[in-house]
Amino acid sequence: MGVFTVLTRCIVQPLSVVDDELVPKVGMTFTTLEDAGKFYRNYAKAAGFSTRVRCTNRKGNEIKNQLITCSREGKWKSKISPTEKTNPTAGLNCPARIYIHTLKDVGAWIISKVVLDHSHPCCPNKAEMLKQHRELSMSIRRTIENNDEAGIRPSKTYQSFVAATGGHRELNFIEKDVRNYITREVRNVSEQEDVKEFGKYFLRMKEKNPNFFFELELEEDQSIKLAFWADARSRAAFEYFGDVISFDTTYNTNRYNLVCGSFVGVNHHGQSTLLGCSLMKNEEIESFKWLFQCWFRCMGGNAPKGFLIDQCTSMKRALEACMPTKVHRWCIWHIMKKIPSKLNGYKGHADIEQEMSHVVWNSHSKDSFDRNWNNFLLNFGLADNKWLSDLYKDRHIWVPIYLDHHFWAGMRSTQRSESMHSFFNKYITRNSSLIQFIKQYDNCLGSREQAERESDAADFHTVIPCATKSSIEAQFQDAYTHAKFREVQAQFRGKANCITRLKNFALGYSVYEVGEQVSSSIFNKFAVTYDSVVAEVKCQCLLFESRGILCRHALSVLSFEQVSQVSPRYILERWSKKVKRRHTHIKSSHDEPLMEPRSKRFDQLVFRSQNIYEFTSESKELTAILHRAYDNAMAEMEALKAKRKGTSSLSHEDANLESVNELQSRPRIRTRGRPKNMLGSNLEKQIANATKKKKTKVLSEINLFDAALAAHSNCSQYQGHVINYQFRVPAAGDNSLGV
Repeated sequence: MGVFTVLTRCIVQPLSVVDDELVPKVGMTFTTLEDAGKFYRNYAKAAGFSTRVRCTNRKGNEIKNQLITCSREGKWKSKISPTEKTNPTAGLNCPARIYIHTLKDVGAWIISKVVLDHSHPCCPNKAEMLKQHRELSMSIRRTIENNDEAGIRPSKTYQSFVAATGGHRELNFIEKDVRNYITREVRNVSEQEDVKEFGKYFLRMKEKNPNFFFELELEEDQSIKLAFWADARSRAAFEYFGDVISFDTTYNTNRYNLVCGSFVGVNHHGQSTLLGCSLMKNEEIESFKWLFQCWFRCMGGNAPKGFLIDQCTSMKRALEACMPTKVHRWCIWHIMKKIPSKLNGYKGHADIEQEMSHVVWNSHSKDSFDRNWNNFLLNFGLADNKWLSDLYKDRHIWVPIYLDHHFWAGMRSTQRSESMHSFFNKYITRNSSLIQFIKQYDNCLGSREQAERESDAADFHTVIPCATKSSIEAQFQDAYTHAKFREVQAQFRGKANCITRLKNFALGYSVYEVGEQVSSSIFNKFAVTYDSVVAEVKCQCLLFESRGILCRHALSVLSFEQVSQVSPRYILERWSKKVKRRHTHIKSSHDEPLMEPRSKRFDQLVFRSQNIYEFTSESKELTAILHRAYDNAMAEMEALKAKRKGTSSLSHEDANLESVNELQSRPRIRTRGRPKNMLGSNLEKQIANATKKKKTKVLSEINLFDAALAAHSNCSQYQGHVINYQFRVPAAGDNSLGV
């Protein structure tokens, strides 16, 4: 009597109007437990609530029965005091539920108990906002994954779905679901698995192309200390573009605070090209030594002619130890950028910065630089400044006039390396995993390859017209890539500001003074020599020596000398569009996405179906044919799927990596004492029978209680006996990569 008294005090919420076919009823049978759960979820969505599995009873490895309730069943109480923080709670002791159990003889599942009424209002219009009924389809998930890899923000991805469907209401998910999927599924990589996948990536790349190079140095605890890798295309490109290399490091590229370093060269279009990448735990001398020696071996023991680095003492000493005979250069941009912070304390620091820049850039000989530098220090009282004194001691590795007689492919700073890092920084943060970093590195390789292919195609199919009637310009037009020919044309246009005057002549050797008007009041003068015997022209500005492009001053002298064709030595193969380069036939190593087999099959189907959709969308008749074909195919596939339900086998004849990866471990079974088939004493049997009777009595009481609930359909005080089974999942085997 007490039970029914409690029931009458509950407030009954009327059920929403739902199609009778969707309403669960006692006696309904289903082929599988999954089908029964899906049926109740569909009803819940139509009625305006969500469900959850309250308890599942098993016998050994088999499920015997399951209780599915409204998600607002129970009463959750926060451990935090409401005065400190109030969190929303869904628990309202809702009695709505179904009870499902198996039929032994039939092999089906039957609903034995149903409670339809709730202790709270239900709204079908808001059901689609409940978490259980929000769903990301396979197509949506694949689009999210691809967009995330491409660096598209989740908000933009979600807005693209909204635009494609015609509004927010047409989607059965919200923006938060997109963000959660990226965080939990796409980027959720444990640190242990992250490092393992990092090593597996190298092995996959090595398997795809044996010329892929990588080396790792590990700590005693097997964590990564140093890593370097270069794909086969980069190694082949070094043969043509490895004469000048820029190397720079940057932080904030991964969650482990590993320093990223990139080796960057310049191709025949003047574009940056990646020639290797590294990760380092620190920037000590020994770390750089290991890295430079590793890169040196990777490139077949061929050191570049010039090496650009940041103003870093560790880098400098490591390079001097590894490549002592090569020319090293500090990034002048970094040095000039430090002027304000180093000289801000001096009066008139703006004038100091301007004068120092003038001395550095406009000294056209070593003697003139030394003279101008000393005058600069005296005029501003900077003779005792240690920073400037140290810079002067190292002038041979950063001042242009000391270095421009070497070829630098137009590089004076490490900004090309930094531009690569800026590419990474668009998509990589301090919390990014190594797997994310590798994906973006692959994307960077691919984008560099594509840019070169596009420029090669433009050079082959188009011609930039000459700006003048000069036959020398036509020479460069025929030989150089579009990008480099435009640089040549810029020098031809600059000839208009030059005035050429012969200063000296003897036995075919002429000395000219070329005055260039830089502004209305500034004229720069350059000494240019021309040897008519060997057809050699040299300018004091050293543009050709450093960039491989004849300067306007030299072109003015050649025009004055009425030279119609320049010597082949001035048409560098380095910038030629006619050279067939081996690396162009090698595809950059791009890792294939590690997708589950179903995702791969889905992508293949989507790719093939696009042509079908484009063809059939031309008319209603074709569309109707496709619809009929789809209906027939769906019926056939559903029949096959129903037929295949049950056991399956895997033989050595059809086994492959994909099928093996799909194998699942059997649930772990807890064993208690001896197996049941072993003989026991009479006392043990009596104890077992008594326990069984007691358990049957408890279950009968629960059934009476549920029957009362079904009869009155209004309870918020249900307290059932719930048995929680905890299954321990065995830890995955350690498959770390030893290198």
